[in-house]
Amino acid sequence: MLVATLFLVAVGGFLQFVVEIPEPAEQSATAPPLDVDAIVVLTGGRDRIQTAMQLLESGTGSRLLISGVNTDITREDLAAQFGGPNTRFDCCVDLGFRARTTMGNADETKRWVGEKNYASIAVVTSNYHMPRSLLLLRTEMPDVTLVPVVVASNSSESDQLFGNVRVARLLVSEYAKYVITLLRTRFG
Repeated sequence: MLVATLFLVAVGGFLQFVVEIPEPAEQSATAPPLDVDAIVVLTGGRDRIQTAMQLLESGTGSRLLISGVNTDITREDLAAQFGGPNTRFDCCVDLGFRARTTMGNADETKRWVGEKNYASIAVVTSNYHMPRSLLLLRTEMPDVTLVPVVVASNSSESDQLFGNVRVARLLVSEYAKYVITLLRTRFG
């Protein structure tokens, strides 16, 4: 009976997690910039850095941290892909090479935000990754205002959950990580 109850709670929690995965907002070129000090993008999914650069170019924040950059990637590599003569890449983008995990992203972001004395940041990551990212960032920086900017992730569309095994595995994995993170942050 206890096992069945725990199973139902786990399944119910997972379904609630999937339903509450935030939908990406349409980023319009004419939309006003977000009122934040800076932007942090957690690497790992396509379009995240591009979205963060678009925010920076539109006047959102004064600087951008790209957290979790692969050590094989150089600043020049990223500048060639996301910079250009009329961009703020050279002046206003910082690269973080320390983070290898989402917890590492939170630690790297906390250090950067502390060094720069920022009170508010836009957090750019994929929709399925946002809940755990915000949980970790809020735990590390409870006094910093976090504004989520959700990037579409084709591999995590919740309406594909039951028709795509790879998507289902990704979401189950992310839910398990979220639950573990929640328990760690609540109970140490």
